[in-house]
Amino acid sequence: MAKSATIITFLFAALVLFAAFEAPTMVEAQKLCEKPSGTWSGVCGNSNTCKLHCMKLEGARYGSCSNFPTKMCICQFPC
Repeated sequence: MAKSATIITFLFAALVLFAAFEAPTMVEAQKLCEKPSGTWSGVCGNSNTCKLHCMKLEGARYGSCSNFPTKMCICQFPC
């Protein structure tokens, strides 16, 4: 009885380790290219507002305020 419990525990641990190492390889990161927002006007002071603006009005995946050289809204699109 103890031998079968050890085998089951070992198989379960091997399955968990296999799943842990396999999961990150299944998801591929998608590259995003940045460009200034074409519809934003003024200085960008709130990255969350910029993100929503880029996603709703320009169909971007993400958006944020840039810090250098000017505070402008930058939208990120799939390359």
